This record gives sequence, C-alpha cells and structure tokens, in this order.
Amino acid sequence: MKYMIEILVYNSLVYKRIKPKKLTGKEYLKNIGRRNVNVLQLWQYAFSNLNSNVLRSAFAEFLVEVALKKITDIGVRNPWGDYDVVTANGSKIEVKCSSYIQDWYQEKLSKPVFSGLKSTELFWNSAVSGKKKPLKIKRYKADIYIFALLAHKDPNTLDILDMNQWEFYILTKDEVKKITNDKGSITLTKIKNNKIPAVHFKKLKDTILVIENTKI
Repeated sequence: MKYMIEILVYNSLVYKRIKPKKLTGKEYLKNIGRRNVNVLQLWQYAFSNLNSNVLRSAFAEFLVEVALKKITDIGVRNPWGDYDVVTANGSKIEVKCSSYIQDWYQEKLSKPVFSGLKSTELFWNSAVSGKKKPLKIKRYKADIYIFALLAHKDPNTLDILDMNQWEFYILTKDEVKKITNDKGSITLTKIKNNKIPAVHFKKLKDTILVIENTKI
C-alpha cells in the first residue's frame, strides 16, 4: 500500500504513523454511487455535540491553540501526544477540561475534577524504541497546565461557544506538583483554595507569556 511505509526493525514489521492532513470539509466519500456525501456532513453528524466529554476536551485544547496562534498556524490535533499545545517560546502545555453540566441527565451539578495530570509513555514498542522496557513511572510531562472549566450552571442557557461561560486556571508544573502533593488529579475546590485566579479567554495569551517569563 503506497500510504504505508514498511520498516523492518528488530525482525518486526512496523507501519509508520501517517501524518494527517488538515481537511476542509469539502472532501467527498468515494465509490458510493451517485450520492454526494462530504466530510463536513460527517463533522455535523459526529461532532455537533461539543459538550460531550471527549469532544469538550478537544474543544478546550483548540481554544488554547486559538488564544496563542493564528488559525493558519494551528495544525491537526494529535491525541497521542505527551502534551497538547506548544507555545512560540517552546513551552509545553497540557490542557485539562471539566464542567458542571454534563451530556446526560443529572440530579445535581457535577463537582469539577481535572485528572490525568501524570502519565507513563503513551506509546511503546520494542521495534521502534531502543529501551529494553517501557517506562512505567507516571510523571508530569508539560511545563504549564491549563485547567479549562465550562463554568456555566444553567442548562437552559448553556452556550459552549460563549467564552464568557468559560474559566481558565493556569499553573506551572511545579505549582501543580506542590498543590496536588505530587498526585495525578486536582479538584476545582483545591485550585480555588490555593487562590489561583480564573483567567478569561481574552487574557490567556498574556497570562501564559507572564508565566513563561517569570516562572519557567
């Protein structure tokens, strides 16, 4: 297959990951008869519910990208990366997302928690790594952690596209380690108890620059 690169390493056949291309939405399905079905219609079907847990997290990562970069400089999201965003200064950012309102019936609002702050290697294979064994120790892999909270509490007026309904809390790796006592998750309550201020979307870029210049 011309899109697969076959590599023989350590007597193992490996298929190198194909670098994805950014789609426009105008690409059409092929060999389906006379119907015209395009990628935009797929997106409308699969990704219209921005408040679903998985998609909300991807949306939060996109918001940080938008805050820091021109749209034309934003690439394709890599769900397998050790961090989510890289700044112009090279700082690695991990974005975590939570919400009071979920995509299911609730008797009460959720208590926001941000988890997965530490991780082991996300991918390891003896054919592509010189290590004898994968690292199993969980660690912090980013320089800056952004906790994105969809803070609105009324489901009748929830608008995930409205940046006035979001709050962003920004900490360095060392601050996260200290506040969590080197744990892999943190609650919104603990963030607020440590007097970490909420940042509006419009202030994200400036706040990150200050942190890069003074704390990293």
